[in-house]
Amino acid sequence: MNGYKACALLLCMCLLTSCIPDSKVLEDVQLIQAIGYDYISDREFQLTAGATYTPPGIQSKPQNVALTAIGRTSKHIRQEIQAQSPRPIEIGRVGVILFDEELARRGIGDHVDNLQRDPNIGRDISLVVSKGKSNEILSADVAQHESVSQFVIDLVKQNMERTIPRINLHHFLFQYRGLGFDPFLPLIEKKDNLIQVSGVALFNEDHLIDTIDLKEGYILKVLYEKIRKGIIEIDIKEDKEVSIQNLSSNTKFKPKKTINGYKFNVSIKMDGRVLEGGGLDLTQKKNIEKIEKKTEKMLEKEALALLEKLQKLNVDPLGIKEELRQAGYKDWKKQYGSVQFEVDAAVHLIQAGIME
Repeated sequence: MNGYKACALLLCMCLLTSCIPDSKVLEDVQLIQAIGYDYISDREFQLTAGATYTPPGIQSKPQNVALTAIGRTSKHIRQEIQAQSPRPIEIGRVGVILFDEELARRGIGDHVDNLQRDPNIGRDISLVVSKGKSNEILSADVAQHESVSQFVIDLVKQNMERTIPRINLHHFLFQYRGLGFDPFLPLIEKKDNLIQVSGVALFNEDHLIDTIDLKEGYILKVLYEKIRKGIIEIDIKEDKEVSIQNLSSNTKFKPKKTINGYKFNVSIKMDGRVLEGGGLDLTQKKNIEKIEKKTEKMLEKEALALLEKLQKLNVDPLGIKEELRQAGYKDWKKQYGSVQFEVDAAVHLIQAGIME
């Protein structure tokens, strides 16, 4: 029996070795890190593949490469791009997909559908809208970074930690196909030689409707998710501002039916730490309470303004309709435009620096 077991074990080992994928040397392939889509016409679009090439050599530095082609389908364009590369193209390392603003306004549903069907594309990649052509961004030179593609990946992820709501392909698909949500994406742009996140792009289904700036984007982040990072500035008096670090915040939405329709109570709770005191003596409790009250009023005002703005644009990135549906209201689809909001903020400063 031992002999039969040994033979069976050897046979299994031989079979398993045939399942091991071929190893690939980085210098022998073209790793695509970013893909950009730009509108050309109603029938054609431009695709740009941002890549990093590492020349042979022990101390070789990675070089930025941008391959581009125009066509009607992604698969055909990939063949065109492959024809431009001296090495096989590998897209398993793609970390960000860019859509230019014009293409986003016309709809990105077909492109996103193709992406989610591709087994080489991960669900955690970032989708981004670019002001201007994505080709111009992925072809730019970025100082002190191995490639512009990696720079954009790091730029978007870092800002989703601190300034704008988190979103990836998986979450976008959930919002796009969900009953009570509308998607949103980070907005980036190239100013002179500087690439930066400039706000959030708001969608109705797969069509870009409007954009909001970074300040509104942070308020959207506060309303959308639990967060532990970010900076808020409060005007205390003329030429004096206080900076507060958001240590922890949480927002809850509670709908209720009234005689005039539906009303939402939006409750924001935030713990913070004063970074800059604006000349106030932070050892005095009254000054801490003054900053807390000012911050609460600012949050209530800015949150209400953003909620009403989203209503007017008929976009629902916060899932207000979904809240109505879960509450059991039958006419939830039609009520979003007439919902009234009441925002209550409670801010507690738990740290005021070394002088506390």
